[in-house]
Amino acid sequence: MSKTILIVGNSHHTLRDYLEEHGYNYVTLKDIRLTKFPDKKLQHRELADFSDRQKLFQAVDTAHQRYAIDGVMVVYESYVLIAAEIAAHLDVPAMPLEAARACTDKFLMRQKFAKAPIKISPDFMLVESEQDLRDFATKFGFPLILKPAHLAKSLLVTKNHSLDELLQNYERTMKNISTTYAKYAPRATPKLVIEEFLEGPVHSVDVFVDCDGTPHVLDGVVDYQTGYDIGYDDNFHYSRLLPSKLGREDVEKIREVAAVGCQALGMKNSPAHVEVIRTKDGPRIVEIGARNGGYRERMYWLADGLDIIGNAVHVALDEPLDIQSTKDESVAVLELFPKKPGIFDSIANEDKLQALPSLEYLSLKAKPGTFVGKSSDGYKMCAIIILHNADRKQFEQDLAFVNDHVAVVTN
Repeated sequence: MSKTILIVGNSHHTLRDYLEEHGYNYVTLKDIRLTKFPDKKLQHRELADFSDRQKLFQAVDTAHQRYAIDGVMVVYESYVLIAAEIAAHLDVPAMPLEAARACTDKFLMRQKFAKAPIKISPDFMLVESEQDLRDFATKFGFPLILKPAHLAKSLLVTKNHSLDELLQNYERTMKNISTTYAKYAPRATPKLVIEEFLEGPVHSVDVFVDCDGTPHVLDGVVDYQTGYDIGYDDNFHYSRLLPSKLGREDVEKIREVAAVGCQALGMKNSPAHVEVIRTKDGPRIVEIGARNGGYRERMYWLADGLDIIGNAVHVALDEPLDIQSTKDESVAVLELFPKKPGIFDSIANEDKLQALPSLEYLSLKAKPGTFVGKSSDGYKMCAIIILHNADRKQFEQDLAFVNDHVAVVTN
C-alpha cells in the first residue's frame, strides 16, 4: 500500500512531483490565513488556521481520517516547529519539540551549541537594547555580526566594523524587522542576536538524522563565496560549489562538527542543513536548519548522484537511508544581487551566459524597472544561475566567465 506524506505549510512542485512519480500519496496542509483562493476545492490540499491549535489539530485529524498519514515533511523554515507539533499529535516520526524550537530560533540554537562537548559556535548575546550592543562590543571587539533569530537567506544580517556602524545598522534593522518577519516568519516574534564574527571561508553540508538521533552526514561538503568575498558590502551567499576544494582532513573536521551540532540540538527524524565557517581554531557552526539546504536536491543529484528528496522522505517515514555517492562532477549555484542598489536594468552579458556549455539553469527574479537592493536590507536575489558539467576544465572556464563578466546592472 502506498504511504501518505503530509506536507506542512508551503511546498514546491519538485517535492510534489517526486512523490507522485515514486508512488507516494501526499496532501499539503496550508494556513488558511496565508492562502490565496481558500474557497477553491483543490486536490491534495487541506486548509487550517495555524494560529488556533484546537482548530489546527481538528483539521489534522480530519486529514488523517481521510488520507491515513504515515509521515510529515516540511520545506520551509517557518513551518518546522508547527510540523513537529503535528507529527507528535499524529504519533508518526517527529522532531522533538525542544529541538524544533532551537532549529528555528538562533538564540536558543546558540544556547544548545554552548553545551556541546567541544566548541562549535561563536560567543553570542540576545539584543534587547543599544546598551547590550555596547556591552558586547566592549567585551569582544569588532567586527561583529547582527542577525535576526528566525530569518533565513541572510535577510537583515549585517557585518559591523565599528560601534557607529553597529548602532546605525541596529536602528535600520529595527525599522525593517517587523515587516520582514511578517513576510518571512509570520508566527515568530522578532528577535535579534549579536555574535562574534568568524573569520574564514564558509562551507555547508547536509545531514539526515534518524529516529535514534544518529546523524548521517553526507560526504560532499559545499564551498561558498559570500558577497564580502567578491567585494560587495553585503552578506549574501554568492556561490555554492560541489565538489569542495578542501583536502580530506578539513572535510572530515567539518563533517564531525556537523554531527556534534545536530546532536547538541537533539534532532531526530529530520534532514539538517549545517553552515560552517572554517576558522584558524577549527570549524564553527553558523546555524543548522531542520531541512535540506536550498538547491541541494539539484546540486547533490548533479554532482554526486544522491537522491536528496528520496532520503528526506525516508527519514520522515523512518525508513533506511541511501547516501552513497555514485559520481563526482562539478556544480555551482550562484545568486546575483546588485553591487549598487537601484532600479534593475538587466544582467550583464546574459546572451553569452545563455550560450555557456555548463549552463544548467537560469532564472531571472527581478523585473526591469523595479528597485533591487541588498540582502542585508531584506531584498531577495535578482537571478539564480546553476552550472554543471562532467568536464571539470570546461566547468571551471564557464564559472570563471560568470564570476568575471556576469552581474546585475542597475540605474
